[in-house]
Amino acid sequence: MKKNILISVDDFSPQQLELISNSVKDWAAVKSIPQSADENHYRKELNSSNICIGWPSPGWLLESGIKFLQIGSSGWDAYQHKGLENISGFTCCTAKGIYTIGLVEHAMAMMFALVRRIPVHIRDKDQQQFKRHLPYATEITGSTACIVGMGDAGILLAKRLKGLAMKVIAVVRRKEVQFENVDEIILSENLESAVAKADHIFLLVPGIPANENLFNGRIFNACKPTAFFYNLSRGTNVDEASLYQALQNKKIAGAGLDVTRIEPLPAGDKLWELGDNVLITGHSAGLSTGHTGRFCELVIRNLYNYHHNLPFENKVI
Repeated sequence: MKKNILISVDDFSPQQLELISNSVKDWAAVKSIPQSADENHYRKELNSSNICIGWPSPGWLLESGIKFLQIGSSGWDAYQHKGLENISGFTCCTAKGIYTIGLVEHAMAMMFALVRRIPVHIRDKDQQQFKRHLPYATEITGSTACIVGMGDAGILLAKRLKGLAMKVIAVVRRKEVQFENVDEIILSENLESAVAKADHIFLLVPGIPANENLFNGRIFNACKPTAFFYNLSRGTNVDEASLYQALQNKKIAGAGLDVTRIEPLPAGDKLWELGDNVLITGHSAGLSTGHTGRFCELVIRNLYNYHHNLPFENKVI
């Protein structure tokens, strides 16, 4: 009997949905619904499916017959400790890796925009004012970057930054692994000494309990007043009150925030009040014209793995 696959991913094009359908046509039927489908409709489709591609509520999965879930994000916080690990034969895989290129390019775009004061120039353009502005910081060439978290994104970012003739410090939990394009490795227990050396600090660790408020007042106080901080991980990894104070009191020069503790960031939040030395980009760093294609390819590979009882990519449950 054929399996039923439910896809609820709005980013997939009709052509990508067709590619997935064709890849499983001999053993499964594919049905697609919008991500915004109401709960009753979504749960009805889940209950008649064996496999789901998307982000259904963990509670809905517990009451369904889904045996394989492929989510479209790198983080899987919403599915941890929800009882899914107790479902016999259940597997969940993340989309780790599909957003790496976009995220790294976004991080670099933030760095260039802040150093070269692009937000200020944009305001000048809107006001039809032709002005010159000194950069906020010294040239990127020859400066020092500190990358906190050396997963796929950290590794690629190090390669890109070395290409800009920057010195790269990597902050890791264990020193067993050696990395190319890294000048110095510092253990996370010595985070203060790492950030004290850096002109640009990139936070790329997962949003797990061990990283809650990893960047706090103590860490920001250890930074150079000329340093820039970029959070492209999870908002929970930063004590936002301490970050706000560090920016207000010029303990650091600026920040690029793709994520915040509460998303969307509420109107009236103090972070919105900060000046042109702060960028807020609405959790969009990983998005690119290429990420949906990489996700489509990952889905096809993992469906093949499912059908042939092969090891899954990015299995977390």
